Amino acid sequence: MTGENNVKDRNDSRTARRVLNIDCDVRILLITLVFIGVGASLVASSSSFFAGVHFSNHFALLRLHVIKIAIALVAMVLAICVDYRIYRKVSPLFLVVGVGMLIGLFLIPGAIRATRRWYYWATLRMALQPSEVARLALVFFLAWWISRKGNHIADFKRGFLPAVIAVCAVVGLVASTPNFGSASATLIIALTMLFVGGARVMHLAGLVGIGAGAGALVLWKVEYVRNRVFAFLNPEDSVTEINWQLYQSLIGLGSGGLLGRGLGESTQKLSWLPDSYTDFIFSILGEEVGLWGTLLVSGMFLLLALRALKLSRKCNDTFGEMLAIGIGCSIFWYAAMNMYVATGMFPVTGLPLPFLSYGGSALVVNAFAVGVLLNVSRHKSERKGHVRRRLAPAVGDI
Repeated sequence: MTGENNVKDRNDSRTARRVLNIDCDVRILLITLVFIGVGASLVASSSSFFAGVHFSNHFALLRLHVIKIAIALVAMVLAICVDYRIYRKVSPLFLVVGVGMLIGLFLIPGAIRATRRWYYWATLRMALQPSEVARLALVFFLAWWISRKGNHIADFKRGFLPAVIAVCAVVGLVASTPNFGSASATLIIALTMLFVGGARVMHLAGLVGIGAGAGALVLWKVEYVRNRVFAFLNPEDSVTEINWQLYQSLIGLGSGGLLGRGLGESTQKLSWLPDSYTDFIFSILGEEVGLWGTLLVSGMFLLLALRALKLSRKCNDTFGEMLAIGIGCSIFWYAAMNMYVATGMFPVTGLPLPFLSYGGSALVVNAFAVGVLLNVSRHKSERKGHVRRRLAPAVGDI
């Protein structure tokens, strides 16, 4: 009887999804919508003081964020409706566009905070960060390249070297803006995809060596990066401008305790913690809802990544498989690095927390990526036979 009840429950679930016209991975969809909702709530709280001081309207940034949420949801719905296999044909062009947008940053005058990371429209109070577009473009390109080369991805000249050239072009341009946090995250995402796709570990070690050498050069040449790393390695030193953000972030997380101060009750947002509604919104989350809230959000990011991995194992084509892996890992690594920074486990990088931080580029790009992932789930079917990719033997019934 238990088996019959389980079959009946699965049939009822499928019928309900057909009635609601939700023919995709519901768990990934629900997690994303919850993230967006929680993010709106946190932005409303963490940006209110800053917006009141600079715009004489406590809800000025929230209103802009809501507009960006609407754009992100439209992008996600459109991506859900478009067959992901269409992107196989345009993935190389997608990469060319992403690289071109990065190059354009050096040709068009204008800068925000002495960097060239954004195209900015002052009248709309909106900016576009090409590194987010280029990151997703690289994911699409690597998925296409690995699916095209198959086992030849292990061959250095025929498979691995062209992929490395694409990776170095994107990572190098992102780092030159300068945006070393996004460059590091993009490199990690690419390494993950190439590893799972079948590249030789020796070749990947060489790419890691190139990245480490470039990082050492940046550490030697760029003063503010060197100061951040030294501040990270010596947290016991007196609080200065260099480690002020981390110090205030830890105060916020610690003062939240187990249950938090309550929604909207953060004190760190009152100009104590810079970028409280962007890069350090995780600290506001911990201050307002406590340890349980941070653990819940962290667990949901992990669940989303595991669902993406499970989905990849059910794809009949390598392109869809690698897309699912790339998108899942992309969101997970960004979230993990943001949380590491907020908790003092990694030097300050300036990465947003996916779906929760204020901003438009990352939100829209990540929402579109999740839409593609959901479309992959609509076309999945159990893969039969030997799976060549380096995935865990079983992800489980997640």
